[in-house]
Amino acid sequence: MTSFVKTLSGLSLIALAVVLVSAQEKVNFSGTWVLDKSQSDMSQLMGLSDDPAKAQNASMTMVVEQQGSNLRVNRTLKAQGEERKEIHTYKIGGGETTNTGSRGETVVGRAFWEGNKLAIVSTITRRGPLRDISAETRGVWSLSPDAKTLTISVLVNSPRGAQQGKAVFDKQ
Repeated sequence: MTSFVKTLSGLSLIALAVVLVSAQEKVNFSGTWVLDKSQSDMSQLMGLSDDPAKAQNASMTMVVEQQGSNLRVNRTLKAQGEERKEIHTYKIGGGETTNTGSRGETVVGRAFWEGNKLAIVSTITRRGPLRDISAETRGVWSLSPDAKTLTISVLVNSPRGAQQGKAVFDKQ
């Protein structure tokens, strides 16, 4: 085989590999997900770290609808005798979307793929009596191979500093 044919064959294999990797179907996170508190570390992010009993009695459910590049997340948090709900929508790989948080704050976010993981980066702005207060969040969603466990690794940068957490959800 001449070196030209070898080079052409090698380039063809590389091109085929790129096409096959690009054609892989992205993960679909659709479903009803319930927080597994025993596997999660979210009490600090939910504002419940000061009282372990409150964190233990808290619960979170998410209903996720994903169709193509459209993602809708309906989240319900029950804690301290209070129920908070929020619905966020995203265009995966698209531009920014603006949503309203469970306490009326503005949430501007964008969602994009990082391999087979979904990253959602948001700026949360809450109106304060003297000035607005903002926090940056980055959540990376990953699905277990059997598609029954959703893990979201969270990093929050706020005026209180950086906080990390992990939420593990079981599919219902």
